[in-house]
Amino acid sequence: MLELVLDPSSSPREVASLVRTDPGLALEVLRRRQPNERKRRFALHLNDALASLDAAGLRELALRLPIRGRFELLDAAQGQACSLLSRKHAVACACAAAAFARESHYAEPETAYTAGLLSSIGSLALWQFGERELLDLLARAGRRSIDMLKGEERDVFGFDHELLATTIANAWTLPYELHDTLGALHLPAQDLERLALDGVDVHLASLVRAGFHAAHEAGFPLHESFDAGAPPADVVRLFDSVDLASVLEHVRESESRAALLARPRARTHAEAFPIMMAAREELQNRLLEKEHLLRAGDSVFHVLQYSFERLGEGDPLPGVMLRAMERMDFRRITCLEFDARAGRIDVRSSYAVAGEARTPEGRWAPCTAERASFERAARIDRESHEPLHQLALDLCDVHSAVIAPLRELDPQRRLILVADRGRAGRAPVPGEEDALGTIADQAGLLVKFHRMERENAALATQDPLTGAATRRRLMERLEFLASQSQRTGLPFSLLIMDLDHFKRFNDTMGHQTGDELLQDLVRILQANVSKGDLVARYGGEEFVVLLPNCTIERSLELGETLRALVHDHGTSRLERYHGLQISISMGAAQWRSGESVAALIGRADAALYEAKHAGRNQVLRAA
Repeated sequence: MLELVLDPSSSPREVASLVRTDPGLALEVLRRRQPNERKRRFALHLNDALASLDAAGLRELALRLPIRGRFELLDAAQGQACSLLSRKHAVACACAAAAFARESHYAEPETAYTAGLLSSIGSLALWQFGERELLDLLARAGRRSIDMLKGEERDVFGFDHELLATTIANAWTLPYELHDTLGALHLPAQDLERLALDGVDVHLASLVRAGFHAAHEAGFPLHESFDAGAPPADVVRLFDSVDLASVLEHVRESESRAALLARPRARTHAEAFPIMMAAREELQNRLLEKEHLLRAGDSVFHVLQYSFERLGEGDPLPGVMLRAMERMDFRRITCLEFDARAGRIDVRSSYAVAGEARTPEGRWAPCTAERASFERAARIDRESHEPLHQLALDLCDVHSAVIAPLRELDPQRRLILVADRGRAGRAPVPGEEDALGTIADQAGLLVKFHRMERENAALATQDPLTGAATRRRLMERLEFLASQSQRTGLPFSLLIMDLDHFKRFNDTMGHQTGDELLQDLVRILQANVSKGDLVARYGGEEFVVLLPNCTIERSLELGETLRALVHDHGTSRLERYHGLQISISMGAAQWRSGESVAALIGRADAALYEAKHAGRNQVLRAA
C-alpha cells in the first residue's frame, strides 16, 4: 500500500482495490467512516467507505499504518506464512459471500463481501497478539474442529479468536451487522433462526457462513490443521441453490487476482528502502504541518485572551497583529485597507520580526476589481487567478501568504490582514487560514468596540451641537488644574461668558439660527485660544474658556480680544441677523490657593452678571 500511495502514477482505484483484499485495511477504513451512532447500522458497504475517504484519506491511512520489524513484507517466517493463510481465507470467504448474495438476489452484495472479509479478523488479530504461542498450538498433531480450536486458544490466551473479534468490533464501534455476523458465524442452524426474532439479518449471516465453508471447499482453510466440518442446514440450502463448482472456481480466480494485487513490487531490502525513506519524509512533512496547525490553533486562544485582557485600552489592532505574528510563527504581518469607493488598496500598518523588512506603510495600488475576493480567509500564492490576491502579494512583495478579512468598516471599506514568512520562507499550511480568519474576525469586533467606545466617550465629553467640551469634562479638567496648581504654584484662570440678549435673538431669528450662532461662537473661541486651553459649554448660551498657566491679567487681555472678535463677527452679519447686534459679556477669575472649583466659578459668574448689569459687551474682573 505504501508503494501505491507514494507512486504518483498510481490511482485511488488501485489503492481501493488493494484495501478490498486486506481485512485489516478494510477494518481501518470502516472505523474512520463511522462518525456517529446513526450510521452504525447497514454501514458495511466498503466501496462507499473508501469513496468517503477519497485519495487524501487513503494516503493518510497508508502512511500511518505501523510497520513492524525489518521490512516484514519481504520476510518468509513460518508465522507470517500462517497469517497469510488466514488472509487468503478471508478474501475467499468475502468473494464467496458476495457470489452467494448475487445468486440469491440479496440487495447488498457489497455488504456481504465486507462482512465475509472481516469474518476472520479475530484469527488475524490473534496472530498479531501471540504468534509464537499460536505456532506451538498448531504444531500439535491432529485436525481440529472450531470448538476444539477455540478451546485451545482459551487455554493459551484466556480468550479465543471469536471473542477477540467481537471485542474489536465493540471497541471500534463498528457497524451492528458485523457484530451480528461475527456472533452467528458458527452457531447451529436452529439457533440462527431464533436470532431473527432479535432483529438480526439472518440472510446476511447465512451468506457469510456459506462463504466461510466455500472458502474451505475452494482450498483456503482458516488454518492448515482446521476442519470446518459439515455445513449447517442454511449453508446447504445456499449451496444447493447455486452452481457450487462455478462459485468455487470464481473464488479461486478472485483470490489469485487479490494475491497478485497485494504482492509488493519491491522484492529486496534494497528495493524497499527508498519506499520506506519516502514514507518517512512524507510523514515528517505532515508532522511539521500538524505542528504548525496546532500552533495556529493555540495562537487563536492566546491572541483572543490578550485582546480581551486589554479591552478598552486603546486601538486593539496593533497588539492583535503582533501576537498573531509571533504565535503563528509568521515573519511579517500587514494590514491592508481596501477602499472600493476610492478604487485603491493601501498599506495601513505592518510589523515584522527582527531581520525582516516591514511592508512600507503608505504604499498603495489602484484597484477596480470586485471585493468578493476579500470576503473570506484564504491561502494565496502566485498561481491564484484572483486580481485582488495578486495585488496583496505585490504590495507585500511575497510569493505566498495567508489573508484574513476583518469585519467591514462600512459597505465600501474593509481591512485585511496579510501574514507571510518572507520571500524565502515556506508557504502557509492548510488550516492556518482558518486560525488567522478567527483572529481577524475577533479583531474586527474589537475594532468596532473601540470605535463605539470612542464615540461614547466623545458623547460624554463633547457637546454634540457646538463641538465644545461638555460641562463634565470642564469640571474634571478644573479639578486636575486645581490639584496641580496646589502642588506647583502655577496659576490658571477662566473666562465665563454669555451671549447678550440671546433669548430675544432666538425669538426673532428662530432656534435654528440661534444654534448656528452658538456654533459660530465656539469656532471663534477655539480658533483664538492656545492648544492647551479648553472651550466648554457650561449651559445654554453660557461658555467657559479654561486657561492653564495663565494669570488674571493675561486672561483679561484674551477676554477682551475674544469679545472684540465676536462683536466684529456680529457686525459683519447684521443683515443676516436683521439688524440684531451680537455681543458677549464676560467675567474673568484666577484660582486662589485652597479655593474650591465651585468658588472659582462662582466668582467668575458674579463678574459676568456685573458686566451684564453694567451695559453688556464687556469683560470684568472677579472680586
